[in-house]
Amino acid sequence: MKVQIGKMILYGVLTTVFYIAVPLILFEILGTLNIMTFSQAFRISIIIIGIMGVVISMLRHLFPTDTSANRLVAFGATVYSGIYLFYMFGGFTPGVSLGTYAITLPTIQVLLGLQLIAWLLLASSGIRALQYLIEAIEIGKKKEYSVTVRRKFKLSMVFKALGTVMGLVIAGYFGSLVYSGVNLGFDIHDTFGVDYDDGGTPFPLISDDTINLTMSFDVSNKGLYAIYGVIIAVRIYTVSTANPVDLPENTKIGESLNNFYSTFHAFTVTPDNNITVIIDPTYAEGFITTDAVLEFQISFSTLYAGILVNLNTSIQTPWTAIII
Repeated sequence: MKVQIGKMILYGVLTTVFYIAVPLILFEILGTLNIMTFSQAFRISIIIIGIMGVVISMLRHLFPTDTSANRLVAFGATVYSGIYLFYMFGGFTPGVSLGTYAITLPTIQVLLGLQLIAWLLLASSGIRALQYLIEAIEIGKKKEYSVTVRRKFKLSMVFKALGTVMGLVIAGYFGSLVYSGVNLGFDIHDTFGVDYDDGGTPFPLISDDTINLTMSFDVSNKGLYAIYGVIIAVRIYTVSTANPVDLPENTKIGESLNNFYSTFHAFTVTPDNNITVIIDPTYAEGFITTDAVLEFQISFSTLYAGILVNLNTSIQTPWTAIII
């Protein structure tokens, strides 16, 4: 059997670039920009898995394509590439949920659950692998296995067609994610409503007073997918205050948890969604009478296009006392 040393070396170089060089360069760029961080263990595992992938790819192209040896190695290489991609998007990180990645910016942290992408890529590789396995059997036995749906097809061609369709579906899915992502908008209003109740005992008897803040936000979803099961939590902390005795600094003074919105439909704009934040009665008196700088810590979780999204952000804003 004639071997293809030159082709084997060429594909070895190409596979090294895609399996090892590109991921490591991407990790370094994302780390330098402080967008994502990758553990040293994850980097080393990518190198080890990549080297094994390079070896398998070189073996695949060592033999001519019309031989059983080539098809069998192609079967193994495709299964391995599926596992590699599943690892990349599945993220087998100890103590972290499968497929969860974190993007960290100065005031925003986003957790993305990419499990759907991982399983789609693994399924696509599995279909391709079955094609190569059947081709190896057909070449070895010099016999075609066929199925009939109105007309006769080689069984390996059926899996090849399914693999092509699956690849197009995944490419379309990635394209739609990019398009939809750049057409999403989440705008928090700069001002908020104040609901103050003196409890029937006007100043200075304010120990029974209550105060709530109403935050408003707009959601612009001009993408292809609806936003499902949105849960928003808001916590208010003091950053600095004019009177730390009555209103301590760096203290949580109010919160609103588990605000649920079932759906923000595609191609819609939903303005003026409200969240009411209840100020802790312990700090109501100091809050009413003290100027301060507040930090709103907002947690946002949802399911979008099969991706679990958990976003945490913070906004600082000045607060002017109601009673002076």
